[in-house]
Amino acid sequence: MASSFHIGNETTDRLAVEVAAREHPDRSDYWDGNWLTAWVEVASGPWRGQYQAALRAEEFVHFRDQLQRLYDDREAPPAEFESMEPWLRFTVQRSDRLGHIRISGRAQTEPFFDSHNVFYFVLELDQSYLPTTLDELEKLIEEFPVVGSR
Repeated sequence: MASSFHIGNETTDRLAVEVAAREHPDRSDYWDGNWLTAWVEVASGPWRGQYQAALRAEEFVHFRDQLQRLYDDREAPPAEFESMEPWLRFTVQRSDRLGHIRISGRAQTEPFFDSHNVFYFVLELDQSYLPTTLDELEKLIEEFPVVGSR
C-alpha cells in the first residue's frame, strides 16, 4: 500500500512524496530496514517533474516533528527534510507574518556526481496547507514506521 504527503495545492504549486514500499521488506534492522522506495513530485506553475528516490523512514519522522513546531510556533526555526543520500533536500520556513511559507530545495537523481541531474525549486505557499500535510505525514509514518534502533 502506498502512502503520501504533499505541501501545496493539487494542481499547480506543490511538493509531494509518495512512498510505495520498503526497499528491503525482509529486513528489520535500522540500517537496511528503513530504506523506502518513493516517488517525488515537484510542481510550480506549468513546470512539473517526478522521479523515483530512496528515502528513509526516520527522515519523515524528523521532518514531521520540525514541521509541527513550525506550525505551532511563529518563532520556530525552519523545518528541514534532508535525505541521507542527496535525493531530496528542502526547507519550509515562514516568509512573512501573514501566514505565508516558502519551500526551497533541490531534487536530484542518480548519478549523484553529475550536476546535470539537479532541480532547484522555490514554492511560495500559504500555511493553511500545513494541517493536511501534517495529517498525511502522520499516516505515512504509521504505515512505514521506523524499525530497529541505531
